[in-house]
Amino acid sequence: MMSLLDYLREDPECRNLAEGAVHAVAPALDDPAPDHLAMQLNEWAFLLAGRMPLPWNTHKALDELNHLLFVELGFEGDRETYDDPLNALLPAVIERRKGLPISLSILWVDLARRLGFDAVGVGLPGHFLAALRTDFGLLCFDPFHKGRAVGEDGSAELVRAATAGRVAFHRNMLRPATHRETLIRLVRNLHLRFMHAEDWDEALWTGTHLILLDPENPRSHKERAYIHLQREEAGPALVDLREALRLSPDPDPEIHAWLAQLKQI
Repeated sequence: MMSLLDYLREDPECRNLAEGAVHAVAPALDDPAPDHLAMQLNEWAFLLAGRMPLPWNTHKALDELNHLLFVELGFEGDRETYDDPLNALLPAVIERRKGLPISLSILWVDLARRLGFDAVGVGLPGHFLAALRTDFGLLCFDPFHKGRAVGEDGSAELVRAATAGRVAFHRNMLRPATHRETLIRLVRNLHLRFMHAEDWDEALWTGTHLILLDPENPRSHKERAYIHLQREEAGPALVDLREALRLSPDPDPEIHAWLAQLKQI
């Protein structure tokens, strides 16, 4: 069985986004193999390919994609149980037909790419979008709201609503995310839920996966050190704190305080 580390060694740019989304959350899945998911996506892509307009029309093609996902298959954003971890697990999202903005966007982007579109994710603060890169610029869509088109004004409203007005929208928030950045955000979504719930066993694997996905980020090492401390694992905590200190561009008093505390154990 391929691990996340194996997947990243084989495909460091995470070009196969849906497969990466399975490996990224594998410890939470009963069946962590992406084969069944890939077969399902291939089946839907084959169905869509037969519906593509001739002569070619991008807007009609996108209408077919959205009709399949959100009308025929019934995918929708989960507003009632938004914080359910299942909403971040792509196999569960496909089974339940509902999910988070980011998991539905990964599904949308993967299918769009199989149809030949240059599809990417866009990580707005508090809300994730899907988008197409075109000769006319970036076209954004919101799979959480049935794939509706979203312009700058709509993006600004999504940011305002998601952050309760604490974050001001600016245009560079619409920068396309790399596939690897998309997987980092997917795992961080779960990670924050487990940290908030003080579920240290689950937070340990999400913390480890964040380090695998983003090894040069001191925050991930510091957070995993904190998890080890909660689990009374002084040795691994010390290793992560030293790595966080090495990677931190600025002095971090909290890291130094934790290191001093561990020296007394």
